[in-house]
Amino acid sequence: MSTPSSTQALIDALVRTTGGADSFEAIRIKARGAIAQYRSAFGEPEMPLNVDALASLLGIGRSEEAPVHSDDAELVPDGHGRVTIRVNSDRPETRIRFSVGHEVTHTFFPNYQTKTWCRTDARHRRRDNPDDLVEMLCDVGAAELLMPLPWFAADAKAVTTGAGLIALAGRYAVSREATLRRFAETHQGSVAAVFLSWKLKPTEKGTVGRKEQMNFLDIDPAEEARQAKQLRLDYSIPSPGFASVGHFLPKDKSVENDGPLYAAASTGRSCEGECRLDLGQAAGHYRVLAVPVWTEEADLGPRGENAVAAIVEPLDLKQPKGKRAQTGPSLFD
Repeated sequence: MSTPSSTQALIDALVRTTGGADSFEAIRIKARGAIAQYRSAFGEPEMPLNVDALASLLGIGRSEEAPVHSDDAELVPDGHGRVTIRVNSDRPETRIRFSVGHEVTHTFFPNYQTKTWCRTDARHRRRDNPDDLVEMLCDVGAAELLMPLPWFAADAKAVTTGAGLIALAGRYAVSREATLRRFAETHQGSVAAVFLSWKLKPTEKGTVGRKEQMNFLDIDPAEEARQAKQLRLDYSIPSPGFASVGHFLPKDKSVENDGPLYAAASTGRSCEGECRLDLGQAAGHYRVLAVPVWTEEADLGPRGENAVAAIVEPLDLKQPKGKRAQTGPSLFD
């Protein structure tokens, strides 16, 4: 049997050898197999999972050298049929742990020892590009390794507040963003993880805050742009129940400067409550668990507000045409 060469061939081989329905199921099968090995070797795991022990168990070394081709981490052949992980030690511990999990996941693909694999910026990936898809799959695998089932699902089921989400992230030593994504992906009811930042409306880019405006209106362009920013949706991760109903949360849709989302952004503290969110087709009343996330100074809101991540549970949304209502556990069950 020939060795797969192209990136797409590696993905296809992974799916074929695991029997998964698609590449995402296939990578989850491999990650859960690795957790089963860990459990067999070390017994019932304590959280946070010792990701370095897992890597060692799988025959993966940890180099003291910094990554050469990535700002975060890379998997490098050692020339003897094995691999080592180089990690940027200047990154926060939660990011380091996720990067190690990401690089471990690269070893779930066939032929992984023949080249250097680098963790890339998730903001610039395209699912239709096989190289980017591999990176996405490695993030999925990292989440499975660092927030493994059934332990994470059991802990997440007890969360009823924004502070509970922060505590959950601390228990698994992962970022708040990764925790909320995993929370939504594993939730049995209808919820979505939403991620919002302060930015201009797409149609305002290039028109608001232009340098030449100061000459005519005596307005500082940078200040004008800063004051025009609103809290807008970057992306969302639906639970299977939310997705199956057909709800769609539009990117760049703004939310009002009130309610739990704005409270978390403006105070820098977690917040929860019920509010109406005008989210296009999915506009309606929601239960919200909101947490602030670290934000670079240039990306703060008009009054220094942070970006926000939240779990939202629809309470009274109309069902999209042709879709039946889905029932399942509530966020607060």
